[in-house]
Amino acid sequence: MTQEHLAAAQRLRKAVQNLAQRVIQFEIKPEDLDVVAKAIEKSARDLKGEEVPRWWGRKSDNGETRSRSYRSRSLFQGELHLFSPELVWDEYLGPDGEPGYEFRVNLSDLYEGPPNAVHGGYIAGLFDELLGAVQSLDSGATGYTAKLNIKYRSFTPINKDLRFVGWVVQSSGRRITVKGHCLDEDRVCSEVEALFLRPKEVS
Repeated sequence: MTQEHLAAAQRLRKAVQNLAQRVIQFEIKPEDLDVVAKAIEKSARDLKGEEVPRWWGRKSDNGETRSRSYRSRSLFQGELHLFSPELVWDEYLGPDGEPGYEFRVNLSDLYEGPPNAVHGGYIAGLFDELLGAVQSLDSGATGYTAKLNIKYRSFTPINKDLRFVGWVVQSSGRRITVKGHCLDEDRVCSEVEALFLRPKEVS
């Protein structure tokens, strides 16, 4: 994806999310909603381009290319997904120096569940996205989520800078155990432990 393509995709994502926020924040007349809907329908019909294969269908590409294609279309981090938030990623070390990742994110009221707090289901999805990346740091084949256990310690605020961190805890054969936290500044909002399983080798 070129920088020009990325910038245009980010602009479109921001515009769509701004529209979605206005729809949920204001009592808008049905006829005005209908005008916007018709404009969007026409814009969608007018968009042309070459069909992109599914990320898992890129048989001729390497793993890194497939991973990048998945990330760009992910509901939880994809530049091309109109309802994904923007995540800022970095490397992270666990309590005992274990390899990991972290990202920072600010979630608007599009992701609200309880009053002024992020929906717990979306937090679970963000944890799954984070820890899926973390477990890939372990040597060997990539695993898939088998268990995701979350302890919600307090409400997670919307419209604040949040930090999600995760690290590899243990790896044994097909099993990879990872842990993580969601933090509002120094306050832990939730904790997670997950198990990823590598697919069985086909003989």
